[in-house]
Amino acid sequence: MKVSVCMIVKNEQDCIKNALASIPPDYEVIVLDTGSTDLTVQIAQSSGALVKDYTWNDSFSDARNFCSSFATGDYILVLDADETLPANTDEIITQFIMHYPKTCASIVIKNQIEDEIKTHRMVRFYPNDGMYLFHGIVHEQIYYKDAPAEFKPMNLTVTHYGYEQDHYDQKNKMSRYLPLYKKHLEENPTDGYMLYQMGKIYFSQNDYFQAIRYLVQSLNIGEAERLYFPVALVMLGYALKETGRSSEAEQLLINFENDYPDFPDLPFLQGLLAMDTGNIQRIATAFQKALAIGESTKYTSVAGVGTYKAAYNLGVYYEILGNVTKAREYYLTSASEGYKPAMERLKFL
Repeated sequence: MKVSVCMIVKNEQDCIKNALASIPPDYEVIVLDTGSTDLTVQIAQSSGALVKDYTWNDSFSDARNFCSSFATGDYILVLDADETLPANTDEIITQFIMHYPKTCASIVIKNQIEDEIKTHRMVRFYPNDGMYLFHGIVHEQIYYKDAPAEFKPMNLTVTHYGYEQDHYDQKNKMSRYLPLYKKHLEENPTDGYMLYQMGKIYFSQNDYFQAIRYLVQSLNIGEAERLYFPVALVMLGYALKETGRSSEAEQLLINFENDYPDFPDLPFLQGLLAMDTGNIQRIATAFQKALAIGESTKYTSVAGVGTYKAAYNLGVYYEILGNVTKAREYYLTSASEGYKPAMERLKFL
């Protein structure tokens, strides 16, 4: 069993060395350079990677597929230059193949965004048999023949550093991706996933009014069974909250509160909104529901909303009510996972 790691890159000299160093030494590595003017190519070549040049044509799928055409492994693992693999990658992949041979896999992407961690799943592992190709000019997806590929979840977590604010600003991702999103939507105006991505990129820049516009359009497509849908729903709730419309957000989420029983971000946000609106009866119920669900690796999720952040907010709730015993209990639960705000509150109880 041979695995090929495929990467498309441009001007990644500050991070590609860490990415390459994290790849198991017996894996084949193909790096497709789309026009670097820094030391990216030299760093990749010195690591032993096969480096190929490519003229960028505004299509991530075309670049991914061209890169994979050089792979000689039985399976392909897609990695970006601002990501790193865990030390036990080979063990995890070997176990997956033993259980699910000739099968695509989704992996967990852990995004470091300033002081917050968000996780989501993406299909990044697939058999190299010529039947699997990427589709879509941006936020490309793996297809098997003419349909999105079926996949199984793999217990592999990749750490992504590309959303750290200084790196985000440095690489001008807003100006880079926004034209591609717009181009895609001109050709596919009812693509709910891409409408969500439009809302997401505006949300990341604190342009909540534009974010609301696109997120509403995304939800109106009605793809409630797609994994992006509840994530877009919660993002819309936060955007409404940020623009002083917490009551509206509260009413919106009530319509979906029983539809995603394994998504902690939804009840967690409901707890925050109840704090805003003074809906005292719902605060504890919402945060306790988030705690009961726990953390999620199925959906895009903020780390802590099913554990230490929910516990911390319950501590705040009980402290405000004057129930010091309960407040301390929840602060201790939160602090036990290293959450600093909870540690600070315990100093005053």
